[in-house]
Order: sequence, then structure tokens, then C-alpha cells
Amino acid sequence: MKSLKYVLVHTDSNTGLLFCAAFIGLNILDACLTGLALGLGSYELNAVMHPILGSNTLFKWLIASAVVLTLVLVKRGGWLKLLSLGMCLVCAWNLLAIWSWS
Repeated sequence: MKSLKYVLVHTDSNTGLLFCAAFIGLNILDACLTGLALGLGSYELNAVMHPILGSNTLFKWLIASAVVLTLVLVKRGGWLKLLSLGMCLVCAWNLLAIWSWS
């Protein structure tokens, strides 16, 4: 069985460590921006995750890392491009919410 280090360093050509780091980083940014927006009086649109997640950056980091690890291990790392794009849009939405509430 391949070691975890080998799997993470030698991902398929479509993935790369850049998209792994981008997805995790964007999830952490999302948590920070969500916390800031909630502090300014905005509200959480995701009613399912709000009681569980809120703006907890550690929990978001753990979930994003688990998603990345799972996708890489099942050789679906190419999905990280689309997921990172989606997280960019979520962060842009949060920035718009912060701008409109400030």
C-alpha cells in the first residue's frame, strides 16, 4: 500500500497540491468571512449547517481536509478545480454580504 505522503505528493496531473491548498484555504476564508458577516448583522443562508458549523474555522479546516484527502485517495482529485471555483463564489457572496451590511 502506498504511503499517505506518496499519495499526496504524486496526485494525478489534473489535481496538484495547489488545488488541495486552495480548497482548504478558501473554506477557512469562508468561515472567517461568514463570522464577520454574522457579526455585522447578516444571517446564515445555509440553515442545515448553521447550528453545526457556524463560523468555526477549525471545523471547516477539518471538513475541507477530509474532503481533499478522500477525493485524492479515490482518484477524483480533478473535482477540486470545480469545488475551489465554487468556494470562490461563496467567498465572493460573503464579501458582498459584508459590503452591503457595513
